[in-house]
Amino acid sequence: MSASLLTPALAWSGYLRRRVDAHPDLAAWLETAARHPVTPNVLAAWQAELAGADAPEILPVDLCREMLRKLRERVFTALMVRDLGGQASLEEVVGAMTALADLAVAAAYRSVAAELAAVHGVPRDPATGAPQEMLILGMGKLGGGELNVSSDIDLIMLYGEEGDTDGPRRISHHEFYGRLTRRMMPVLSEADAHGQVFRTDLRLRPDGDAGPPAWSLDALEHYLVAQGREWERYAWLKARLIPAQAFADSDASAQVRQLESLRVPFVYRKYFDFDALASLRALRERIRQDWQRRALARNGVDSANNIKLGDGGIREIEFVVQLFQLVRGGRMPALQRRGLLAALHAERDAGLIDAEDAQKLEQAYRFLRRIEHALQYREDEQTHLLPGDAAQRERLAAALGMAAGDFERTLADHRAFVAQTFRNAFRLAGMGETEDAPAPAAGTACATGNGEHDAESRLAEQIRAAFGDEADDLLRRAESLLDSHRVRSLPDSSRRRLEALLPAAVQAAQQTPAPRQATVRLFDLIETIAQRSAYLALLAEYPDTLARVARMMAASPWAAQYLTQHPLLLDSLIDWRTLFESLDFAQMAQQLSADLDACKLPDGEPDIERQMNLMRDVQRQASFQLLAQDLEGQLTVEKLADQLSALADMLLAETVRRVWPLVNRQAGATPHFAVIAYGKLGGKELGYASDLDLVFLFDDPREDAAEVYAKLGRRMTSWLSTMTSSGRLYETDLRLRPDGEAGLLAVSVEAFEQYQLKHAWAWEHQALTRARYAAGDTTVGARFERIRAAVLVQPRDTAALRDEVLAMRDKISAGHPNHSGDFDLKHDRGGMVDVEFVTQYLVLCHAGTHRVLVNNLGNIALLRLAGEAGLIPVDLARRAGDAYRTLRRTQHQLRLQGTEKARVPQDQLAEERAAVSELWTRVLGGPAPA
Repeated sequence: MSASLLTPALAWSGYLRRRVDAHPDLAAWLETAARHPVTPNVLAAWQAELAGADAPEILPVDLCREMLRKLRERVFTALMVRDLGGQASLEEVVGAMTALADLAVAAAYRSVAAELAAVHGVPRDPATGAPQEMLILGMGKLGGGELNVSSDIDLIMLYGEEGDTDGPRRISHHEFYGRLTRRMMPVLSEADAHGQVFRTDLRLRPDGDAGPPAWSLDALEHYLVAQGREWERYAWLKARLIPAQAFADSDASAQVRQLESLRVPFVYRKYFDFDALASLRALRERIRQDWQRRALARNGVDSANNIKLGDGGIREIEFVVQLFQLVRGGRMPALQRRGLLAALHAERDAGLIDAEDAQKLEQAYRFLRRIEHALQYREDEQTHLLPGDAAQRERLAAALGMAAGDFERTLADHRAFVAQTFRNAFRLAGMGETEDAPAPAAGTACATGNGEHDAESRLAEQIRAAFGDEADDLLRRAESLLDSHRVRSLPDSSRRRLEALLPAAVQAAQQTPAPRQATVRLFDLIETIAQRSAYLALLAEYPDTLARVARMMAASPWAAQYLTQHPLLLDSLIDWRTLFESLDFAQMAQQLSADLDACKLPDGEPDIERQMNLMRDVQRQASFQLLAQDLEGQLTVEKLADQLSALADMLLAETVRRVWPLVNRQAGATPHFAVIAYGKLGGKELGYASDLDLVFLFDDPREDAAEVYAKLGRRMTSWLSTMTSSGRLYETDLRLRPDGEAGLLAVSVEAFEQYQLKHAWAWEHQALTRARYAAGDTTVGARFERIRAAVLVQPRDTAALRDEVLAMRDKISAGHPNHSGDFDLKHDRGGMVDVEFVTQYLVLCHAGTHRVLVNNLGNIALLRLAGEAGLIPVDLARRAGDAYRTLRRTQHQLRLQGTEKARVPQDQLAEERAAVSELWTRVLGGPAPA
């Protein structure tokens, strides 16, 4: 390294000048050592050099202390020279400091553990007899791999099972790990002639300084479940196990799995937790108010000069990013990142933060961290205060390679943007349109105890006033809700919310077009969610959300039942605007893939149960978004079906990707496999609760192709239809494959082609008119489409085909008898099935001479094309198409009203039925059979 590159560090850092003056060889060493990035491998080499060639594998404690302090000085000075010389990135600086901390903690642990074990013996797992390691968690910036150059390190010390050591002077594991922790800390943090390594802080452990220094995993679990506070979720977000091993033949994998099984659900909750949200709001206010208080006490100087805690500082960037993680991370595993920049990028990719805003936040973070490091290089102090003196600020700017004016302008711009983003954090996170928490709904402060009777009386008066003679059953229902949840001993806060929510629900229902129905359905929902305080809080304290729920309940009993079955969808109602945005399937697919990739067990294997649940949650969320738009009249039936079909296609494609590694045993092989959609999915006419009619095809020369793709098909069917804690993704029907239930689950393309050309029944060719490639290998999909076209354009005996179509229509009618006296929109003559059969017949008869009919465009478009081709009158094609559209729309409206069978009185839809009957007569001859 040239001397000129060393000059910026010497010009700025009094610490470095003093060290070089005292140890002239340090400058010479830096000339060579600072030529290259400071990496973990470089640290390991320096450690070995400092320990000496003859050093034992585990150093005695005194030698370990000395070696670590010398190593720390090397790392600190080398980073300083590289950073201020413009050679080191932020990633190199924080990565090297984190690697140093990991190395130092592991070395101190080994040395002290060996010393203790020599006296007391080794702690062992009672079940296996293997040595039991201590689990050392790095918290905060250490956990996130983001240590600054003069940072404290936050640690939590844990261990597995209780028991006793195996030495002559046996002590309990609790005592062993406690002594180990107490003796480790001075090795790292005590200042001596060689300085110190890291100041250490154990106060993030359960109960802080009042608790034992090391906790068992069982005790930790009890604490997190029973007493874990919201700020601790914030602290545990970055918690990372430091790799450290003191005993040969130990295996901590079981303990690591147990630890992660505690940490992840504690930090990342599947359901929005509105109690947690209130705590996070309070935390944000505390960040602001605490610093403002300190700033006032110091005449405002620190507020302007502190780049970490002041307005627009590093802490505010951290809060914004971690807020999204805490609020959304349980449902979006891709956000579960320990590093701040990685988390920010994940939030940007998920569409939670605008790309431009994310870029500005990152630029601000990088700039502020570089300033932070420069401030700390100056005297090796843990400081975040900018110099108050103008000359010193000019020197700081020069150390960063900037002119003073440019430095001040850049700093001010970054801090202004960060401060504004911090103030708007909850609005950006979709937690309300303003930064202030919404006012609680009226009645939230209802008292318990003697106040219970008064609350119940007021509720009874309200229900009687609203519903008069029809109030009795609602009164009984309300009393039952209150009584049952008193018996269950809900916490006081939940009881108060329940008492507040019931009258608020009645009031909200009265503002809808169907007050009584809305009240009944709201009571059903409240009964379902009453054990979840988070959702009681949402509805009791967010009046606008309760009003939205009431409107949905009034509009559709099917929607009410759907919401009651899947209450996690309530989260979507907070930011109502997002429900009316069009689904971006490309972005959804990208985010789903990232989230599924993040669903891993501690050993790195995929967490299949979490992946299956996540896909179900995504399907519910997207369907609910479409349902909201549907109820507001923003979607036609065709557009809704297109969207639901596209959603199913996306989920099928992801299912293939996730299941393939579970059945394939050939390294590097990709699946030459396609999912073919039939029926409603094939015709892109899917409804909210439709089954998927599927056929699986493959085209692969591998010897075990038939076996492996049959496994893939079985595993896919299980993945889609298994009932998990999040429900079922889709019901599937595979009976349309060649030879039906007697046939192979997955069929080669060649076998499928031969079957369709030589053995398929006419009804199977009818079904093929609505089939399409949906997911999987596009090459296999293209082969299917060519086979489908070849089959559809075959010359046919139209009279024989007509007879077979009529016979099949009779079978359909026999299978769906209607004795109600009403008209069944789908199965009765003049209904939807007649339109579908006529369209299929036209395709099979005429696709050979009118190739446009081969395209799977839907019944309405195909009728129009048939009219344009002169196969049926153009006017009849239009009227029949309009009739089909009306029948579908009416069927859909009846489904939303909870009607099991879509039927209307005989005097309704007469014009539509007449058009369909005329179409049938025109194409298939004679009047449609009655």
